[in-house]
Amino acid sequence: MTSGWLNLKNIPSEGRDFLFEADAEWLEFVSEFDLKFRLPVPLQMEIKIIPQKKGFYVTGKLGGKAIFECDRCLEDAEIGIDYAFDFFEQINPEEQELLGEPLLRYVDDHFELNIFQIMWEQFLLSLPVKKLCQESCKGLCPKCGHNQNLGECNCSRESGDPRLSIFKQLKINKG
Repeated sequence: MTSGWLNLKNIPSEGRDFLFEADAEWLEFVSEFDLKFRLPVPLQMEIKIIPQKKGFYVTGKLGGKAIFECDRCLEDAEIGIDYAFDFFEQINPEEQELLGEPLLRYVDDHFELNIFQIMWEQFLLSLPVKKLCQESCKGLCPKCGHNQNLGECNCSRESGDPRLSIFKQLKINKG
């Protein structure tokens, strides 16, 4: 893949700021990872790249919104993204071959940074463990599949493990 690589040849010692958007090329790049989501507006990534003696220091912020399926009820869950990051990418060509697709590569007489991969990694790191449509989402009924946020279904509500039902007969004497 040739797109998504940023030429780092003429970056001054104090660093340079860049702004990137999640465009159609980036969405095509991430489609191979099979994570289902939509972007109502493109993600924006602001980064500053500062050259160092043994690599590049990268600091930035990723912002935007993404829509996923709610992990409980399968309705749309809009996730706000406001994620700051920083890392150091070391120049080490031997390691790059072992790790697969590198973030940093040397081409001709300059280094290039894989912006698509950085945006993808930071996007993944910004996501919550549970993607919910609302914090109080009740999810789906385990028997009939009804969305319980829309109201109660007519399924019986036995709770607990049936193997432990004998303990429901247990009387506790407070005395």
